[in-house]
Amino acid sequence: MTRQGSTRGAVLLKAVGAAGLIGLARIVSGGLAAGRHPAEPEGGSSAQADDGLHSRRRDLITYGIGYGLALLLTCAAFAVVTWRWAAGATALGVVFGLALVQAVVHFRCFLHIDFKRSARDDLQLILFSTLIIALMVGGTLVVLVNLRMRMM
Repeated sequence: MTRQGSTRGAVLLKAVGAAGLIGLARIVSGGLAAGRHPAEPEGGSSAQADDGLHSRRRDLITYGIGYGLALLLTCAAFAVVTWRWAAGATALGVVFGLALVQAVVHFRCFLHIDFKRSARDDLQLILFSTLIIALMVGGTLVVLVNLRMRMM
């Protein structure tokens, strides 16, 4: 990549980050400054407004924590590979471990999947989907390795 291309990428990354922060600031100031949830009608009760406000604030905090953790895990994976903090197979294991932790962060912070009774159906659906995908990928790899061995 040329020097000009890397500076364009840095500018684009800064612009996306700034747009995200501006959007988050608008959401927080618009919803919280008025003292009520934006979707709630004007004549709503105070208890409903407080519950909606508390729920919205809790969701925003969860999203912020999830974003920070996802960004940190991604930067850590790139750092391990870019600066060669670990060699070969160790680096691959570290990157796979960070990817697994990041998947857990996404499930918890963005999809709100946890071990509560109400979310168990969603968790079982995700685990079943993961099993089916793993079987498909594993079967494909077995077939490809078998074909490679026969052609050699």
